[in-house]
Amino acid sequence: MDMNADFRISHKSLLLPSLLIVVLTSSLFVCAFMMNGFSEASLTDAVHVKNETELKNIIDNTTNYKSTTIIIDNDVALTESLKISASKDITLTSIKATGFYKLIGASDKNTITVESGGTLKLEGTIVTHVNKVFGSGVFVSESGQLFMYGGEISGNSAIVEGNWASSSGLFSRGGGVLNYGVFELHGGKISNNVAGHGFGGGVYSGGTFKMFGGEISDNVVLESTSTGGYGGGVYNGGTFMLSGGTISGNTAADNGGGVYNYGSFERLGGVISGNTAAGRYGYDDVYLSNSGGSSNGGNGGGPPMWGDFSLRDVVLICVDVAIVVVGVVVAVLLFTFKKELRYTKEKTI
Repeated sequence: MDMNADFRISHKSLLLPSLLIVVLTSSLFVCAFMMNGFSEASLTDAVHVKNETELKNIIDNTTNYKSTTIIIDNDVALTESLKISASKDITLTSIKATGFYKLIGASDKNTITVESGGTLKLEGTIVTHVNKVFGSGVFVSESGQLFMYGGEISGNSAIVEGNWASSSGLFSRGGGVLNYGVFELHGGKISNNVAGHGFGGGVYSGGTFKMFGGEISDNVVLESTSTGGYGGGVYNGGTFMLSGGTISGNTAADNGGGVYNYGSFERLGGVISGNTAAGRYGYDDVYLSNSGGSSNGGNGGGPPMWGDFSLRDVVLICVDVAIVVVGVVVAVLLFTFKKELRYTKEKTI
């Protein structure tokens, strides 16, 4: 019997498992590199705060254009609107055993104001007001940017504008988010917000609004008048692109329980259902205004871009890849072992 032949057979049988192990190692290395890129801003510059003074100081003193993550360790009650000024790139999150800590807005003030040139990312915080206190959750100025990946914007009531003597009377806009810049919703929830005499219980957008995921639900526009009661979930007067997420359970006193569109509305996917409009024209889910609204709608949508993934998404993808590769390696090793064992028995016989 040629012993070298036995060695060559064993050597060849280990080639495929060895290649698979190399693939597994490479995959894990790539995932680790990706996770490092996703977590660089959130881990390297993370700062913990417990009150309004600490929060404002960190935001004011952070380096311009440098992404900084702020972790809120308590509910924080504000005495004025928290401002994200030009050139600031701030991520707000919180760490709590269950749920999220709250950022509580001051009376007649928006909880957060993203000024022109500023960037805010919300990942795990509840942006709210106490009951019967007016103020939108987040106000986004022209050229400001808001990206929401998690947490909640809830329990806010838009500030009433105008006066009784004016021709248009009283009105309010954007109970949850009042946007004139860029707002992207990737995850989290905008819920239980109110706009009285108004437009957009959940979101009022006169800028660019892109919805990739998350939920806009149970928001309300109250008191239908000649100039209000439109868009329980979303009032769009700018550009609105919907490709994912859910808009449901919202109520408008007049039209557009889910969405009232007065601008450009492109629907690539997502769900709009279960909304209510109490006005004479109805349009519970979507209302397209003849005065200026346009829509380019459809179903489905393209695959998500990398910007739509959170760190948690990347971790889960990497775990799935690792499980599949390990399973394949184990299966090949077992197959090879059984084959070698059978060959050995045959040789012995």
